[in-house]
Amino acid sequence: MTPPVIGGLGLLALFFLMAVRMPVGISFLLVGCAGIGTLTGWDIAFSSLARIPYTWASAYVFSCVPLFILMGMVFSKSGIAADLYRAAYYWFGRLPGGLLLASIAGCGGFAAVSGSSTAGAAAMGAICYPEMRKYNYDRGLAAGAIAAGGTLGIMIPPSLGFIIYGILTEQSIGKLFMAGVVPGILELLLFMAAIVILVSMKPALAPASEFKITWKQKITSLVDVWPVLAVFLLILGGIYVGVFTPIEAGGIGAAGSIILTVFMRRFTWKTFISACQETIHITAMIFLLFMGAMVFNVFMTLSHLPQSISVMFNSIGSPQLLVIFILLLFFPLGCFLDVTSMLILTLPLFLPSLQHAHIDLIWFGVLAVLCAEIAMLTPPVGMNVFVVKGVVRDVSLEKVFLGVVPFLVADFILLLLLYLVPQCSLFLPRLMGG
Repeated sequence: MTPPVIGGLGLLALFFLMAVRMPVGISFLLVGCAGIGTLTGWDIAFSSLARIPYTWASAYVFSCVPLFILMGMVFSKSGIAADLYRAAYYWFGRLPGGLLLASIAGCGGFAAVSGSSTAGAAAMGAICYPEMRKYNYDRGLAAGAIAAGGTLGIMIPPSLGFIIYGILTEQSIGKLFMAGVVPGILELLLFMAAIVILVSMKPALAPASEFKITWKQKITSLVDVWPVLAVFLLILGGIYVGVFTPIEAGGIGAAGSIILTVFMRRFTWKTFISACQETIHITAMIFLLFMGAMVFNVFMTLSHLPQSISVMFNSIGSPQLLVIFILLLFFPLGCFLDVTSMLILTLPLFLPSLQHAHIDLIWFGVLAVLCAEIAMLTPPVGMNVFVVKGVVRDVSLEKVFLGVVPFLVADFILLLLLYLVPQCSLFLPRLMGG
């Protein structure tokens, strides 16, 4: 058998293992190791199994992941994440699907300080879902809204996806962050519009609340969430003016969240230890998926399956068609690769073609990250769906995937808008100059 055929069989094996409920990270490791052993020999396979996970898990660029998660968990355990949700509910609660809208808005606010899609989904899931169940909201839609809202964390800066993309393409991370601001806001608004339309058509999905909200409560709720704005401005502003790097921003954000909770008298050793335990748990889950995907990524590279697919793209003359073809390839790749693996696998292959076609790499970066968001909601992997399922125990995985469908439609609308109107993502970066 040729290497591309072996690569295709490896994909089928991966899908089978996931179908029989094998943990995703372990599935990646098993298929990746077996594929490398088949193509190069078992000594190299076992050596890769020992070397690749350590190499990537210990990379400096990824050290910000647990720090951003810790920042989010400190806010969550101290009750500030709950304040975000409550503030959002006070402002949107009277609209159709008010708790769903509040969940999306809360996830957007949390994304502004966590930078992590999975951390946002896990933290807000524990807060939002019980409230929605209390008012008999549809379980699948409630979980789907949280999973979709969590993906805002890789579009709204600070974003790990933009950091990785900037490193691989040697683009300004500051400009990439600025490029994500307007699309992030548009995505949040489209998610809300999808909820209002769906609930207006099917009111039984989200029964109306009789809770009365005064303007005093609305204004007071904004005062309660000022730490989120403070940390967001500290991180984004510090990176923008060059005071510290995006990697250092993780440490500064984590330290800032602790200092703010102490200042607000919400810090206790019990909540801090709980935040650290949750950080370890979520980081371990993410890194298992990540390291398994890296081993599988090597197998895919050795099989030449992705390279075989990319060869035909290099001969495309039209820059617009080139972008469309690459983005279309992201969707099937995103069904079995995590965001980081997908970017690392595809960007080195397509970067020369994009540069030759004079494609604006800042604009393409926003499209690529949005496609990565969509991939985090699509089966069979859908990392954010799995994270929410780990938090929400009383709803099946199939129902969560069904619950994200309206938000996937909104994402595709945004993708089309950003493709047709590049200025939506390029306006702010071009103001920076340089």
